[in-house]
Amino acid sequence: MINWNKELEKIFNDPLLADVTAPRKRTTSSDRLIAGFQEILDFFEVNGRLPEDNQAEGSLYHKWLCVLKSEKKVERCRPFDEYGILPKLEPVVEEPRVEYSHGLTEEEQLEAILNDPLLADIEAGDDLGLFDIPEYMRKRLDARKEADYVGQRRPCEDFDKYAEGFKEIQQGLKSGKYKLVKFKVKHLKVGRYFVENGMLGYLAAFEDDGVNKHRERDGRTRVIYENGSESDIKYKTITKNLSVTGCSVIDCSDMTAEEFEKRFTLTETDVESGTVYVLRSKSALPEIAAIKDLYKIGFTTTSVESRITNAKKEPTYLCADVEVVATWKVYNVKSSTFEALIHKLFGGVQLQLLVDNHKPKEWFIVPFKIIERAVEAIILGKSIMYDTQLQQLVYLSE
Repeated sequence: MINWNKELEKIFNDPLLADVTAPRKRTTSSDRLIAGFQEILDFFEVNGRLPEDNQAEGSLYHKWLCVLKSEKKVERCRPFDEYGILPKLEPVVEEPRVEYSHGLTEEEQLEAILNDPLLADIEAGDDLGLFDIPEYMRKRLDARKEADYVGQRRPCEDFDKYAEGFKEIQQGLKSGKYKLVKFKVKHLKVGRYFVENGMLGYLAAFEDDGVNKHRERDGRTRVIYENGSESDIKYKTITKNLSVTGCSVIDCSDMTAEEFEKRFTLTETDVESGTVYVLRSKSALPEIAAIKDLYKIGFTTTSVESRITNAKKEPTYLCADVEVVATWKVYNVKSSTFEALIHKLFGGVQLQLLVDNHKPKEWFIVPFKIIERAVEAIILGKSIMYDTQLQQLVYLSE
């Protein structure tokens, strides 16, 4: 007698069927619609506005138009509309339902009117006309109007007053007079600069309304941006945005002589670990010679000169002679630790090139000034990251 369970088991365990899987569920148009709408909501949450018809936001703008042109799509997206950006539904007026009950006497009708919840907040003695709005209702309307208002960016008419300040900050970031640190709410004060989504901003004014229901400061701000626009975004909103993607600009020029000496004076407890070196390639190959800011960052416990003697024969030096750009004596830092930190820090700008079938690991495309500050920060034990868009170090704790 045939044992069908065993026979089926043999069939299912056949190697020929090993790659057979359930068919992949296709993405439906409805799924794509909701996914596109979620992108629009994410943009609105970060920017406080809807996408506009420009080069940077054009794709998202046309997705938004596509939703608005179809009532069916609008209704499909409405359950996901947590910010209320879709067109409001037209109110439907219905005839009042007839209640099957005994008729009220005149006294009962008058009592029902006086006990109506709509009159609950009207204090005795209020002298209101037919078209007057009670004070409690006016406050609620004003609060709702303020909540519905979203700060928008617009051209800054007096930008000439702020242009020089932005230039100074940009130059200071390049020279090292200023540095970027991970944003904290305490940094955001009138007169301070910050970076939001790669753009430099300046808090010109803050109308402090006190604390909100969550016991947090809030109120309208005046923020000027380096592209010549301004916004009156809420203080709470901008701190929320900056906490995700923002940096604060900090002035480093006020380091005292005592602090400088303490940082860079050797003591008896310091132990020399080796030498950090930065090299520039002399390769004549176009694909290498054309790369600006290409440097090798390494660590050696011997002399740098002895390390680069046979550079033109070694893939790690791009099979070409090199020029020594800078060296630093390093104390109290293990070579393996330093190299691991450098590779992690500049991993996003590591050279992606094969040389003699090898991929050199210590070549990075990064400005030399940034390398100098990174070496100093690592020696001092500071937590940092590198923003490839801004080409700036960001100090994660300060």
